[in-house]
Amino acid sequence: MNPSKNYIFIPVIIKTSLDLPPLWGRLARLSPLGAELVSQFELPAGRVVTLSFELRDAFEDIRARITAALQDSDGYFSYSLVFLDPAQSALLQAALQ
Repeated sequence: MNPSKNYIFIPVIIKTSLDLPPLWGRLARLSPLGAELVSQFELPAGRVVTLSFELRDAFEDIRARITAALQDSDGYFSYSLVFLDPAQSALLQAALQ
């Protein structure tokens, strides 16, 4: 990733299940290996989610696992994510260059 490019606060749709409506949030940090996600919705660490967002092109259903979750004083949750699919990570790396 080119360190001079800083992609922050990218709107994102979060899917937790095919049976549940999608949630929303924003990516506060994005790299080919993972991201920091901010949302008002509470999700447990260890959960697998899919993310859809726009970054040059549309990225749909990027699989990620929540590795850590913290709630701030305003009630928003900050999630550390790791991406699970190497092919999706390679596409992200190309978009971030």
